[in-house]
Amino acid sequence: MHESTQNLNNGDPMGTPLFLNLGDEGLDRDHAHLQDLILALLDSRPEEAADKLDRLRVHARAHFDREDGDLRHLGGSNAICHLDEHAAVMKSLDEVWAIIRSDETASAVVERLAKSLSLELLRWLPEHVGEMDAGLAAERTQSRFGGAPVRIARSFPGGSGRSQS
Repeated sequence: MHESTQNLNNGDPMGTPLFLNLGDEGLDRDHAHLQDLILALLDSRPEEAADKLDRLRVHARAHFDREDGDLRHLGGSNAICHLDEHAAVMKSLDEVWAIIRSDETASAVVERLAKSLSLELLRWLPEHVGEMDAGLAAERTQSRFGGAPVRIARSFPGGSGRSQS
């Protein structure tokens, strides 16, 4: 595993990063697979990068298409922002893929682009999941069961998780 990603699982024995657990089985599974594909791209050799990125693009497009259907149904400004973010990520994936799959792109450039894109996606993913997909997961659960998903998390050292008044 790459040194910059060693702590992503936060000690979860199942290997699923805690920041990806929203209580929505489909979203959680998709996010974990998305992270695996990003890590595979990060660890790829230049001659593998185009194939690894293409697999990531295919999964991301399918995942975003599933989410986008729910978002269009929900509507509102949060949904529009979420849809725009998906489109921006896909644009980046497609642009980098077009460059690195070209036979004219030097190996060092492929390696640098794959690493930069991977690290940026690893920075982006937990933020996106926590801020945007958590809201979508809550809405999906609310519409199916009449309530929001319950998330159980460990308390952080030195605090109970409750604010002190």
